[in-house]
Formats: sequence, C-alpha cells, structure tokens
Amino acid sequence: MKKCLLIFFLTLPLSLFANEKTMTLHSSPTCGCCGLWVDYMEKKGYDIKTLKSNDFYKIKEEYHIEPEYQSCHTGIIQGYVVEGHVPESAVKWLLENKQPENVLGIAVPGMPIGSPGMERGNHKEEYPVLILFKDGNSKVYGYFKGEELIKKEFQE
Repeated sequence: MKKCLLIFFLTLPLSLFANEKTMTLHSSPTCGCCGLWVDYMEKKGYDIKTLKSNDFYKIKEEYHIEPEYQSCHTGIIQGYVVEGHVPESAVKWLLENKQPENVLGIAVPGMPIGSPGMERGNHKEEYPVLILFKDGNSKVYGYFKGEELIKKEFQE
C-alpha cells in the first residue's frame, strides 16, 4: 500500500504542490516602491519571485493591460494580473472568488499615496481598485484608503 501511494505522489505534476500564493512580479530594477509592496505582500503570506528588467512593460503588452490601468509593477498569480499597489485583501478576494469568468485581473492605476508600498507618513489618498476584463474594460471593485476598503462597489 505504501509503495502504491509513493508511486501515486511521484506521478503528480509539481504544480499541484505549488503555493497558491506564489506570484511572479515584473518591475523596474530601480523602483524602490515595488520592493516595499513585495515586503507588504510577503508579510501577508505570499511568495513573490521578482523579475527586474528595463523591459518590464513587455508583460503589460503581453497581458493587454491598457495604459490607463498601468502602474510601476505587474504581478502574475494563478493566471491573473495584479497591476500596481493593490491591497492584499483585494488580491485575496480575486483568488477566492475567481469572478467574473472573463476577468484579466485587478489593478491600482498609478501610484496613490498611502497605498501598500506607497506609504508617506499618515497621508493616505482615497483610490479605486479596478477589476480588469479581457476585453479591455474595467469595473470598480472598491475604494480604499491605505489598505482599508472604505466602499465596496462590485456586486458579485
């Protein structure tokens, strides 16, 4: 019986053992706030593999992230895009709900002050977190101040 179980587990694809919170992050080699966002996400239990390149915008083109939704870094997790300084709770929502079906990912356009990785003392701007769709459109998931969701917009 033990031998059968061992053979069974040895034949499973390695992807089944991968951490569901493993993200590949594409960023500029000179951006400091990207590293701060990585630190924030790692403290929340994510395993981030950072790829720094001067061509980091190529990933945005590959995933068809419209310019108005872009930020300084792009993460890929479970096939979804995480664009910019997205709060962990929004990433968690995306991964848990996997809705709607035609979703590309989630984004915080630009670099709002007070968003995770963009902290500047006690100053925190209110900013939207957007759900990005594969057709190039978006909907507001919710409005945040810092990492706090202050108003959820998207109805599941």
